[in-house]
Amino acid sequence: MKSRIVVLVLTIALSMAAFAAGPKSTAPSGNASAAFEKLKTLVGEWEADSNVGKIQARYELVSDGHVLIEHLSIAGVHDNMVTTYYLDGDKLGLTHYCGVGNQPRMQARGIADDGTIRFDFAGAANLASPRDKHMHRVLVRLIDNDHFNSDWTLFDGGKPTMTVAPQYVRVK
Repeated sequence: MKSRIVVLVLTIALSMAAFAAGPKSTAPSGNASAAFEKLKTLVGEWEADSNVGKIQARYELVSDGHVLIEHLSIAGVHDNMVTTYYLDGDKLGLTHYCGVGNQPRMQARGIADDGTIRFDFAGAANLASPRDKHMHRVLVRLIDNDHFNSDWTLFDGGKPTMTVAPQYVRVK
């Protein structure tokens, strides 16, 4: 009988403690939120030279400022690939709608004070195996209002095979 009373008292005490603590916040952490605010400064039109040719990019905010869309064209290679950047709870994420036909999702794993954001692979749609060709890592370096760099690393066979490293200049 005493053990039942002890269990009942412990259950009530734990329930009261959980209720007093309130629900867990799903608001973005300051670091992810601050990084997303920095990414929003990309809104506009950009051009870059890269190891795969001339790149044109256009950034726009949609969904009441909750999603940044990147429209990307690589001359003669891919026309209008799309990447979305967004907050997912307390994390910063992206989804890349790739010209190879899959949609890798990445999550920011490192957000440095100098404006560098590292995104790493977190899953994908239309990818039969993680060994299949897909964008796996992105590094964005915000330099100033008119310049930024990004490194997009392609994986194939489970290992990095190419990095596209445009150096962007704002056009508008």
